[in-house]
Amino acid sequence: MSVPLPVPRLVTLRHSIPGRVRLRVRPRRLVRRLGALCEITPGVRHARVNPGCGALVLEYDPGQTDAPRLLAAVGAAIETLLPVPDAPRREPSPSAPAACACLEPRPRGTAAPSHLVRFLALSGVMAFVFVRKLAGAAALSEAALSPLGLIALAAAVPVAREGMRHAREKRFTLEGFLAAGCAAATVSGQALTALEILWVQSGAESLKAWVSDRSRQSISAILDLTAKNTFILAGDVEVEVPVSGVKPRDIVVLHTGEKISVDGHVIAGEALVDDSPITGRAELAHVLTGTRVFAGAYVRQGLIHVRVENVGDRTYLARIMRQVEDTLENKAPIESVADALARSMVRLGVAGTILTLIATANPWRAFTVMLVMACPCATVLSAQTAVSAAIAAAARRGILIKGGRYLEEVGKADAICFDKTGTLTSNQPRIEVIRNYSDLDETALLRWAYSAEMHNHHPLALAIRTEAQARDIDPVSHVECDFTLGKGVRALIGPDVVRLGSPAYFEEAGFDTRARASDIAPLLDRGLTVIFMARNDVILAAFAFANEPRPEARETVTALIRSGVSHLSLVTGDAEKTALDLARQLGIPQCHHSILPERKGEIVSRLREGGHKVIMVGDGINDALALAEADIGIAMGIGGADVAIEAADIALVRDDLADILYVRALSQKTLGIARQNFWIATSTNIGGALAGALGLMSPVAAGLLHIVHTLGVLANSSRLLLPASSAPPLPVSPEKGPSGQ
Repeated sequence: MSVPLPVPRLVTLRHSIPGRVRLRVRPRRLVRRLGALCEITPGVRHARVNPGCGALVLEYDPGQTDAPRLLAAVGAAIETLLPVPDAPRREPSPSAPAACACLEPRPRGTAAPSHLVRFLALSGVMAFVFVRKLAGAAALSEAALSPLGLIALAAAVPVAREGMRHAREKRFTLEGFLAAGCAAATVSGQALTALEILWVQSGAESLKAWVSDRSRQSISAILDLTAKNTFILAGDVEVEVPVSGVKPRDIVVLHTGEKISVDGHVIAGEALVDDSPITGRAELAHVLTGTRVFAGAYVRQGLIHVRVENVGDRTYLARIMRQVEDTLENKAPIESVADALARSMVRLGVAGTILTLIATANPWRAFTVMLVMACPCATVLSAQTAVSAAIAAAARRGILIKGGRYLEEVGKADAICFDKTGTLTSNQPRIEVIRNYSDLDETALLRWAYSAEMHNHHPLALAIRTEAQARDIDPVSHVECDFTLGKGVRALIGPDVVRLGSPAYFEEAGFDTRARASDIAPLLDRGLTVIFMARNDVILAAFAFANEPRPEARETVTALIRSGVSHLSLVTGDAEKTALDLARQLGIPQCHHSILPERKGEIVSRLREGGHKVIMVGDGINDALALAEADIGIAMGIGGADVAIEAADIALVRDDLADILYVRALSQKTLGIARQNFWIATSTNIGGALAGALGLMSPVAAGLLHIVHTLGVLANSSRLLLPASSAPPLPVSPEKGPSGQ
C-alpha cells in the first residue's frame, strides 16, 4: 500500500518519480528563493524554477534522500521564508488542475480572443477612415470628445491599465509610455495618430497570444500517444474497452498491427514487436512469456497476452513525456535584440521629450518628439518581419520552423547530436553482403530466398524482395510456408525444403553452423544482421543486412564540420558494433550507443553545461526528451513519431538531412537582414526625433514617418522570400559535386 507523501504548506505536489519531484508553490513570489535554498539542500542535484507559474522541479540523489525527507526539507525552507509564523495559509483548491497552469489551454474569452477582438475593431476603424479619404469625404474630427477621440481613449484603457500594473511593480515598460503618448495625441487633436499606435500594438499582442496558445496545445498533444481502445480478456472472451478503462492486473490481448498502450509483462503467446520508438533499436524484438513491453510500441506479427502493470500517466512513455513537458516549460525565454532595442528607444524617447521641452520651452515640439518615439513599430517589426519571411521561405522547402527563436539559434549551434535509426539511416534494411557457399550464382540464390519469403512481412524479408525485384527476378510459388517468429521461415518449393533464418534457428533445425562461424564473424563485427539460407540439408548462402545510411548523410556531416560545428555525436539505442560502424562510415567523431531516452537527454544537457549550443536531430519517441533538452530540436518529419515532431523546434518534412545545412544558412542570412532593419528603424526614429526637436517636423508628419519606415523594413525583409535569397547555397565537399556524384 502506497503512503501519501507529506506535502508542506503552500506547496502542491504535481508529479513524483524516484529521483525527481515537481511542485507548485503559492504564492509564486517565493519560488525563486525556495529554489535557491533547495539547491543547497543535501541530496538535491539540481533545482529549476519557473516563476511564471510557480513551478519548482527538484532532481535528487535517491541514495542520499527520498521524496518524503525532501518534501520535509522543502517545508522547513518555506518556514524560513515566512516572517510571520502564523501567516494565513493559502490552501490549494480541491479542483486544482493536475498540470502546471501555464500549460493549460486557455478557456474561450480570455486574453488571446480579447487582443484579437481589439485588433479587428481598430482595423475596422482605420479602414473606415481610409475609405472615406479615398472617397473624398470631409475629414473626421480628431478632437478628444469626437467619435474618433473617444474610440482612441477607450482603446488605450487596456494599455494604460497594463502600464499602471507594471508601475506598481516598479517596472518601467513600453505600455506606460504608449498609453501616455496616445492620451497626449488624443487630447491635442491627433486621434488618428493614437489609433495607429494602438492598432500596431494590439496586432503585436494578438500574434504573441496566438503563438503562446499554439505552444500550449502542442505540449498537451504530446501526452496523447497511445491507442484509444484495446482488448482485455474477460474469462475466455476478448472485450474491446477504452484504454482509459484498463486497470493494473487486467490482461490485455494484442494482435498483429496493434499499438501497445500499457506497460506490462507477456504472460502468453509470442510476437515480433517494433519498439524502435521507445528504444531506438532498428531490429524487431522477439517477445516471449516473461518479456516486458512498453506503451508506444507496435505488434508487427503475432499475438500476445500482457498482464498490465502501469496505465495512463504511470507508463514509461508518459513519464518520459512528463519530462519533455517540464523541459519545455522551463526553457528560459531569450530576449530578442529587437525588444531590447525597442525598450532603449522608449527610454531615449522619454529623455528626448523632456530635454526638448526644457531646451525649447515648446510643448508642440516636445509632443512631436514623443509621437516619433512613442511607438517603435519598425524596431519591433525589424526582427518579426525578417523571421516571418524566412519561416515562409523554409516552409516552401518543406521545413517547418516553430518560432523565430529557433530560426535564430540554429545558425549559431556548434554541437550536433544525431539519432541513428530513421535519422542517419532509413528504416528499411538492405542486403549488404551475400556469402555464397554453393555453385549457384546470386540470381539463383535470390530466387530461392524470394520464393520462400514472398508472403512474409518481416523487414528482412522485404529487403530480400526489394533486391530480387531490382534485379528482375521472379519468385517460384511455394506449396506451404511455416514462420517461426523472430527466428526464420521454412517453405516447401516443389520437392525442395528451403529455410532462411538466424544461426540459432538453424541450430535448432539440426544444422551445424560452426564451420561458417569464422566466415560470418567479420560481418557481425561490422554490426550487420546475418541469416543463413539452406535447401534441403545444405546451407547455400548467408545474407548480411544493414540499415542503409541516407544518401546525403555523409556529405551533410562533412559540410557541417566545415561550417564550424566543433562537436558531432551519434547517440543511439542500437548495439555497439552497429553504432560504431555507422559512425566510422559517416565520419562522426563521437558515438554513444546502447542508451535509453533519459541518457540521451543527459548527454545533451552535459554538452549545454559545457558551453555548447546544441542541436539534436531525431525522429522517434526515444528522441523526444533529448529534442526538448537541446537548444534546437530537429525532427525528421515523414515517418517520424508525433511526439518527436511536437517536441522538436524544427521539422524536416522532406526527410532530407541536407535541409539542416539550408536552415543554418537561412538563419545567418535572416540575422543579417534583421540587423539592417534595426539600422533603418533606429536611424529614422532618431532622425525624426531630431527633426521634431528642431521644429522641422509636425505631429502629422511624425505619424507618417511610422508608416514610411515600417514599409522600408517590410520591403527589406521581403528579400528573404525571393528564390535567390531563400535558398542559400549548400556547402559541397571537394570530393563530390552538388548531387553527391
